[in-house]
Amino acid sequence: MGDTTLSRRTFLKVSAGTTGGLMVAFTLPGCATLPEGQDPESLRPNAWVEVTPESRVILTLDRVEMGQGTMTGLSTLVGEEMNRPPESVDVVFAPVHPDYKQPDYGLQLTGGSTSMATSWQRIREAGAMCALMLRQAAARVANVSVDEVRLDEDGCHVNGRTLALGDLVELAARLPVPDTVPLKPLSEWRWIGRHNARRDKTPKVFGQAGYGIDVDLPGMVYAVVTRPPVFGARVRHVDATQAKAMPGVLDVVTIPRGVAVVAERYWQARKAQAALKIDWEGGQPALTTEAVWRQYETALSESGDAARDDGHAERVLNKSEAARTFEYRAPFLAHATLAPQNCRAGLRDCKLDVWAPTQGPDVARAVAIRESGLSADAIDIHTTWIGGGFGRRLSQDYVGEAVAIAT
Repeated sequence: MGDTTLSRRTFLKVSAGTTGGLMVAFTLPGCATLPEGQDPESLRPNAWVEVTPESRVILTLDRVEMGQGTMTGLSTLVGEEMNRPPESVDVVFAPVHPDYKQPDYGLQLTGGSTSMATSWQRIREAGAMCALMLRQAAARVANVSVDEVRLDEDGCHVNGRTLALGDLVELAARLPVPDTVPLKPLSEWRWIGRHNARRDKTPKVFGQAGYGIDVDLPGMVYAVVTRPPVFGARVRHVDATQAKAMPGVLDVVTIPRGVAVVAERYWQARKAQAALKIDWEGGQPALTTEAVWRQYETALSESGDAARDDGHAERVLNKSEAARTFEYRAPFLAHATLAPQNCRAGLRDCKLDVWAPTQGPDVARAVAIRESGLSADAIDIHTTWIGGGFGRRLSQDYVGEAVAIAT
């Protein structure tokens, strides 16, 4: 038996909210100390859902919101299991951590229209785990069975009284974390499968959402990169004399992907970019649209692996007198996001902070490690709101450029 050692504040608040007199000397088996790494002021039995002493329910969103609705969808799963409206669940963006890896890809990324499918079970279980532990704590306080405790957005209801969630978190955090939790049956769903208001609607409409390009740091300067005219080309020589003499220009830096003009303001860097004289070498100038089409034509004439083969289409078409052959071609489709690629990177005291609208925070960190030479522990990736992704922000070239310039 171990003493839970509740704080005096929590002890008094919980005691005053129960019936049957004063509750004293809690001794609960197996919960003398908090699980490793858990905040003593909050209940956080898993990586996704936290309940604070202020009764806030917080979802750590590991599938980034870029307009496709993960904020709405995943907070709905938490709300359902905790029997509270999805809009009452606060959302924060996840840091880089192994717990947040997408299980199909083994990386912490958002893509392939897989967010709901891969989050369905574990996010529901995360919410249900918090709900069960809060009900168990309320049952201990009221000295009743957990089945007699009902949980909703107002708190835990027991014996005609309501205990605020925040008053239960310290006790709940000391309970053993259950290995399995029951999930709500479909017959009791109130929000899943129904039309719920978009969680990102209000912050976007009223300009409250902080996109990557909105990040404004003290002493921040701006860079514009000139990239090679053909794929794979590198800088042979750059004449930056005229550019460096222009107002506001602080430096001209050669990086692996091109040449960057650094200035006090963005437009100063953009204007100075036009004054650069760059001599490029190497690359693949023969890579043209026509050459790509020829590669496609060659590939079509070769045999490949069949992903699916139903029926006898080829036999039927060969016998048909009405069969016609048509060829359709579409040009390269650029994943042109509404917000341009952007990144903020700052190095101070051998510590690198990166603010980026990225679909793959851990991939961004790997790129930052490569460009800076720093260890993973010295790099923090701050994921921002994303102005469209479409897979384009799985590529971290813009992160690599910003880190190369900053370091």
